[in-house]
Amino acid sequence: MFATASRRRASAQGWAAVCLCACSSSEVVTLGRAVPDPQFGDAGRPLANINSALSDQTPTLTEDLLEIFFTSYRPPGPGQGDIWHARRSSREEAFGEASLVSELSTPSREVSPAISRDGLTLWLASDRPGSSGGLDIWKSERASPDAAWGVVQLVPELNSTSDDLPRPLAQDERVMPLASKRDGGVLQTFLATRPSRDAPFEVEPLGLQSGAGMAGGFLSEDGRLLFFHRGADGGDLYLAWRRSTAEPFGDPPLALDAVNSPSLERDPWVSGDQTRFFFCSDRQAEASFDVFATTLDLPVFE
Repeated sequence: MFATASRRRASAQGWAAVCLCACSSSEVVTLGRAVPDPQFGDAGRPLANINSALSDQTPTLTEDLLEIFFTSYRPPGPGQGDIWHARRSSREEAFGEASLVSELSTPSREVSPAISRDGLTLWLASDRPGSSGGLDIWKSERASPDAAWGVVQLVPELNSTSDDLPRPLAQDERVMPLASKRDGGVLQTFLATRPSRDAPFEVEPLGLQSGAGMAGGFLSEDGRLLFFHRGADGGDLYLAWRRSTAEPFGDPPLALDAVNSPSLERDPWVSGDQTRFFFCSDRQAEASFDVFATTLDLPVFE
């Protein structure tokens, strides 16, 4: 059994009902405004100043929510997918105009950015020269949030001869729920773990793989909640949980029906204070994927 952050007790099925009830009966405050009693949220709202007429995907933010990175296919990016970002001065403001991260973008593909909580390390997938096959995981570091990004370096132990895509790290940057095609033709989620930040990773299957694909993994900092989407190009968003990191994730996971729509949803990201939920969807007419956000009321274990 577990309770929501507002201390309601429920089973897994009961929590889904609570979320749906909250959406239909409560006013949800737009992301960035003060939220005295956050709910799971409505179906999501497009994020101001971020989306373009072309595809915008895989939002990833710093811990303070003041900088966002994402994949975009808009001009003047040099490749078939590039890294863009935007900033704001406070959580109560909208993000400023998005701009290309030129140090990280090339004529090759750069997709699936994953920023560290302190904003000083960024992981990305690229098929640039030097990759071992398909999209590989690379990383870059900077000395401060205002400094330029350093040389992009391949992370060999995370990669295979198939596509490999990074996702944000958790558990003091020791665990990454990366997506990979190494065991078949669709992306599945694997856990890459290391004993310390300076040690190499070891990659293991997660155990929740789906025949339709499972990607976009986002792991809570304590390692007990895993958000993801099912489907090769997205589909619906899900949540799996466990009582401790020594246990496997429970199966079946919970479909996040308060956010899911008949369109595709993918690439969840959750703020460290567990009140903001970002994802992307192709639900808007005459648009490919856009970045959306809503408020959140996560379950916590007792």
